[in-house]
Amino acid sequence: VVVSGETGSGKTTQVPQYVMEHAIQIGQRCNIVCTQPRRISAIAAAERVADERGIVVGGLVGYQIRHERKASENTRILF
Repeated sequence: VVVSGETGSGKTTQVPQYVMEHAIQIGQRCNIVCTQPRRISAIAAAERVADERGIVVGGLVGYQIRHERKASENTRILF
């Protein structure tokens, strides 16, 4: 699925969380990958989503940029 919308509409931070929460509610396991054009964008997005959820980056929310990876087998939203 490709999501497009206005700047600031929540495409990067809100939509992935809604999808993940819905999957959890219906008992489905999901993996969500959000592409970002720049390294700093991916890290900032992961940190923001993790902060909104009150968790640390590398658990449920993580990122991977080339050979740098801060994620685990429990990661469900990957930037």
